[in-house]
Amino acid sequence: MKSFTQIILFLVVCCYVGISSAQVIEKDIDSIITSKVNSDSFGVILLVKEKGKVLYDKAFGKSNIELKQDMKTDNIFDIGSITKEFTAVSILQLKDKGKLKLDDDIRMYIPDYPTQGYKITIENLLTHTSGIKSHTDSSWAENEAGLFFENTINVINYFKNDSLEFAPGDKYSYANIGYLILGHIIEKVSGLTYADYLNKNIFKPLEMTNTFFPTDGEEIKNKAKGYEVEDGSIVPARYYSFSQGRGDGGIHSTTSDISKWYDGLLNNKVISRESLEKAWSPYKLNNGSFSNYGYGFYSDKKFDKLTIFHTGFIFGSSASDLFFPEDDLLIVLFSNISDINSINTNEIVFDIASSIYKNKTPKLTTEQLDKFVGIYTMKKGFSAKVFREELQLMISVDGQPANKLYPESETLFIVKDFPAKVEFLPDIKTINIILSMGPNRFEGIKITE
Repeated sequence: MKSFTQIILFLVVCCYVGISSAQVIEKDIDSIITSKVNSDSFGVILLVKEKGKVLYDKAFGKSNIELKQDMKTDNIFDIGSITKEFTAVSILQLKDKGKLKLDDDIRMYIPDYPTQGYKITIENLLTHTSGIKSHTDSSWAENEAGLFFENTINVINYFKNDSLEFAPGDKYSYANIGYLILGHIIEKVSGLTYADYLNKNIFKPLEMTNTFFPTDGEEIKNKAKGYEVEDGSIVPARYYSFSQGRGDGGIHSTTSDISKWYDGLLNNKVISRESLEKAWSPYKLNNGSFSNYGYGFYSDKKFDKLTIFHTGFIFGSSASDLFFPEDDLLIVLFSNISDINSINTNEIVFDIASSIYKNKTPKLTTEQLDKFVGIYTMKKGFSAKVFREELQLMISVDGQPANKLYPESETLFIVKDFPAKVEFLPDIKTINIILSMGPNRFEGIKITE
């Protein structure tokens, strides 16, 4: 992989010959979306932009099913956990200004936070390596999501847990409460509310005029109505309090404004190039392995390119952004339904990227794919089943729902919507398969055809 600095220099001096817009086949993208979205049901909006030029900007389905209102490309959505990108960059802004350090102990800002004697740093919070247990489980969704809190510290005190799941830096484990703590740190260091800080230091400078952090009860014009699935039927989404999202979620935006966000990042309008490089780099764990999460962004390598992405998922809204810095290619997809079986925004943005980069994707025959079909026993004690559906290779781990595998070479495959890879080694007796998921690597042997 090229270094981040090399990529940026490439862009600055314009030496890279961009993907031709002729390669973006509109009907292919239309087909991907219409296969998932019914014109009379929930909707999506999709923006594809390359090197400053909008290649695709369309809306599908309904923004309000009951009123039969069509989705529009300027509809506003709750972007959920994509908010973490903005929280992380706000922390990096304060770091760039000398207001804080990433190795600061969080007890500098919350003296009574239970850390079990460990030092939990701001960097641990940014990278989801703090060991703090996430609070947003199914119990929270059913019982506590609607609770209102006057301020961020009250949210933290209500949900904080006295035990850690692991020592800070040992593992990656996604925890929303870590970003709530970061939201509190932003407020304490800046002297502004979370919403006011973002507005003053990010939204206004980048002219993101349709991006904001709302308050409970605020009338949000042009917002798509949110839906969920209950007992097989599409129903209006449950309520949740924005007061709980100062840092980990709740920002509202449009696809156009998200494109302004990435333009601002790439052109160093909000943080230094050095800080952006760190944000977009995998984080090194205590054991020397790397997580696929940097500071507020997932970082991986797809289609042989640096790949930056995040997803957001909250009652009535799902969102994904996917960015390829080498090509300055951005794909943003929002939907007003939070049901992954109805629509998986992350999978779709990677499908679109595959369509754009399809000339780089090898075409394998059934004979080539069938070499990998079989049951594999992994050295860690679990099993994996690899099977083929026509020309699509699939993998199911320990009986879990199968994931599609997409070839990057004749033996290396990726799972598109999260950081996972499968490498086949059919000619090596001791190892026939390697599963890589984030920093974890699992080896196995094929036991049946």
